[in-house]
Amino acid sequence: MGGISHASHKECVDAFLENSIMLPDDASEDARNAELHSDQYRLIKRFLELARQHCVDSGLQPGSKEALAAFEEANDTAKSIVHSYTGLPFGDDERKALRPEEVTSIMALLVPHHVKNLAAHIKEKGKLHTHPFWLSEATSEYVKGRFKSASVENILLRALTQVEMVAYMHEMQSTNILTGKTKLDEARPPSFARALWNICKWILELWLVCLAIALAPLALPALPSETMLLTGLGLAAIGTLALLVLLIIVAVGISQITPNRKKQYDSILDMIDRMNGFFLEFGHAGPFSTAQFRKRVNDLADAGVIWPSGLYVLLDDMEARGVRAF
Repeated sequence: MGGISHASHKECVDAFLENSIMLPDDASEDARNAELHSDQYRLIKRFLELARQHCVDSGLQPGSKEALAAFEEANDTAKSIVHSYTGLPFGDDERKALRPEEVTSIMALLVPHHVKNLAAHIKEKGKLHTHPFWLSEATSEYVKGRFKSASVENILLRALTQVEMVAYMHEMQSTNILTGKTKLDEARPPSFARALWNICKWILELWLVCLAIALAPLALPALPSETMLLTGLGLAAIGTLALLVLLIIVAVGISQITPNRKKQYDSILDMIDRMNGFFLEFGHAGPFSTAQFRKRVNDLADAGVIWPSGLYVLLDDMEARGVRAF
């Protein structure tokens, strides 16, 4: 190891990092700086630093076949994670037009740690730029590789849980274009008070119409006054009776479906609250206890969350390596 220069291997790190840059040269300086400080760029850099340290510790000569293979493996593993996210737009013109905050958002691997209400954040910003299956596949590649890092595992474990929680909250809060309602709205128990108000409003409107019919001869003397009066009163009586019957039917229906709808609605709110609590507990950079993290994961699994398979693959691998914290 004595003759190996860190700087020589650092040149290899710099070359791989330069090739990882996604923004064109004519993008704004602020946007390019945003990429250099993005989650994705820092993850790639972390893997390349692991490869550099491996080369130094193993006494590999800079530029040797073995050293290059180590850097390529580290870079490929990092890229498998990064590429599981949607990434920047394909065209150079679109990338060049990106603002710094857009670059930061698109290249983020996690929900920002400063978020306090995950549901509100997702309602405003939308889902993460990845899918549980893609992220699980990338995690499997990481587990099979030789470069391991607590900081990388911290990101992966949080990302694997966040992608599922974000997807659930997004689904519950997204408006159906056909109904104009979210799944949370559809699960909300119907309100008898609202039904009563609507019926009373319709009765009032009915009586106003019937009153206009009864008084029509005052404006049009040719109309038979007694006939118009009886017609108005008759329509008012029949209509009112019909609406009261409708109110009884609605009330019975509401009483029958309210318990199930309330249970479903409360279940959704409870799940969102549990997920937000999990996010607040593990949303920052850590360190965290592996055992506590698994316990909290299992608690949510017992409540009905179906976690990405890669989450358990990574946790099992970490515990097999004796990792107690990350």
